[in-house]
Amino acid sequence: MHLLLFLFFLLPSTVFANTQCDTRYKVGVGTSWPPYVMYRETVPYGLDIEITRRVFSKAKLCIDFVQLPSSARGITELSKGFIDILPSASFNTQRAELAYFSQAYRRERMRLFTRSKDLSDVRSLTELFAAERTFVANPGAYYGRELEQILKIAWYRERLLEVPSISQRMQLVNRGRVDFLIEDEFSGYHYIEKLGFREMKIHPYVVNDNAIHFMLSRKSFNKQEIEEINSAIDSLQDEIAELVRQYGLETGRG
Repeated sequence: MHLLLFLFFLLPSTVFANTQCDTRYKVGVGTSWPPYVMYRETVPYGLDIEITRRVFSKAKLCIDFVQLPSSARGITELSKGFIDILPSASFNTQRAELAYFSQAYRRERMRLFTRSKDLSDVRSLTELFAAERTFVANPGAYYGRELEQILKIAWYRERLLEVPSISQRMQLVNRGRVDFLIEDEFSGYHYIEKLGFREMKIHPYVVNDNAIHFMLSRKSFNKQEIEEINSAIDSLQDEIAELVRQYGLETGRG
């Protein structure tokens, strides 16, 4: 019953491709996260959507996109076998217990966005938590080893609020409810410009700079299919680099 309800709820946001495939893999995508994931009604588009389409087409594997309410939900549904693929995934050991990881297809940098006028350098993220600053982040997202270790301390963990919508996370910081947003630098800049939050700035400290992969369900993929996906990523390196340039992500702004 749970599976039927899950499919019924998400079916309208599925994108159907070539119907002649014997096996179709479900790609879980979360809420709008420009420039990586955006929606025209229920149809997803954006940098990671375009890369996903090209990689799995090259690997001759058929996919359908399924809209999910959050990154955290994506991890849950992949672990249960309801979703086969998650793009935009950072590696960590806990996730590796649940899924295979493809080789990297791009990089991302997580930064701090704030209205604070004190943008001085810090030696560690721990300094800001110890100074009783507050933070907001995306539930289920991975922000690197440093924050992972910080959140093992209950008092620090209470200082981090998790909100699925990036626009709502931005609003919390802009209204002074929270001191810092932890966010991908390009997505953060996009929303600063879109929402007109001119007083929001990027802190010079880099929270995490890491490779981005596809998470592949251990229940859905075999070794040969993973090799085909990795081979597709290899052969598309020039195309992916051009897409990254087209979306304006080749250089940082802070």
